[in-house]
Amino acid sequence: MKAWQLPLFAMASVSTTAYAVQPDGIMLGSGVTLLPGVEVSISDDSNIYLQENDETGSTITTIRPNVGLAADLGATQLAAYYEVESASYDADSDDNYLDQLLTFGGAIEMTSRQELGLNFSLNKGHDPRGSGSLEGQTVIDPSVYKDTTIDGYYTYGADSAFANVTVYGTMFNKEYSNNASATDDLNYDKTTIGAELGLKVSSATRVLFELRNATLAYDTDTAIEEKDGSIMTLLAGASWDIAGKTTGNVKVGTTTRDFDGEDVDSDSRFAWEAGITWSPKTYSVLNFTTSESAKETTGPGNYNANQYTKLSWDHTFSPRWALNAKLSLNKDNFVVASGDDEDRQDTTTAMGVTGIFSPNKMLDVTAGLEKTSRSSDASGLDYEQQVLSVGLNLAF
Repeated sequence: MKAWQLPLFAMASVSTTAYAVQPDGIMLGSGVTLLPGVEVSISDDSNIYLQENDETGSTITTIRPNVGLAADLGATQLAAYYEVESASYDADSDDNYLDQLLTFGGAIEMTSRQELGLNFSLNKGHDPRGSGSLEGQTVIDPSVYKDTTIDGYYTYGADSAFANVTVYGTMFNKEYSNNASATDDLNYDKTTIGAELGLKVSSATRVLFELRNATLAYDTDTAIEEKDGSIMTLLAGASWDIAGKTTGNVKVGTTTRDFDGEDVDSDSRFAWEAGITWSPKTYSVLNFTTSESAKETTGPGNYNANQYTKLSWDHTFSPRWALNAKLSLNKDNFVVASGDDEDRQDTTTAMGVTGIFSPNKMLDVTAGLEKTSRSSDASGLDYEQQVLSVGLNLAF
């Protein structure tokens, strides 16, 4: 099963980086395990509103209780996950928030060659002041939204087979519930269908071909002509797994963003997706991801031709001490596909390091530093930000 095909729940108590938390969970019988946990952090943010000048800093206390449920029923795997994230700002309580995430899903191995999966996710989140729908704005409350995602897949072909085929589909809905003046044009539905063909060329390598199409429908009349349309993506590449030392996949191709409005031109660009993991030692892992894809914009332009690259390093010095370091580069190109206005480009760089102390397999104590800076074509949207944090991650 591919990583993107796994049920959407991802137990926050179990880290995918160098963290040592490895809870046993509470066995409920019949292959069912309950995995409760809680994360607590205190951070000092130098620029909570992402301002170029007159920065506002704040101490933020975050509590994230969570619970996961996993069921191993042989050929059927089921999982569910729920978390609540509560944050308090000492600078201004209007920035306090309560987010929630609920996911559940499952995968069924119908035969040695056939697998079926279905996932559901409900995310109640927010745009902090100064970001997303409130970019550059600091005087109104955070924008609250709800994301709903339903996705499924069907795979035919065994790992040892020459050919594997996966067909998949996703239905996504985003809906804001406040700040109508800033968010009315941002509610939309997105439906994606696609297929991927993998051909085995050696014991460690497959050639990949993928085709997917997404249709977008915005709720309000003002957004229909500017953003309604489709995204067609064609990709080809390869995946590999060489002696467990390096795994990955690389695909390149084209993405075309079409619009329903007669006065809005389609836009085609070179596209790529890549994820590479290199583990020279079992205790040291390098991860590299990069992509160029069409995304929706919360403000300027008809869409965002986004380029994202991230490099991370996880190193375990001993059973109790570990380190995670990361570096990322994000380029947002807000494409204006109609009229005479020019595209806007933002470049955001971020770097961070986190130290982890694990006195036992149920507890992580963390301390981290992250620095972010953005350079934008738009006036007043450059910023620098530094976040210092300490935290506890407890899992049972």
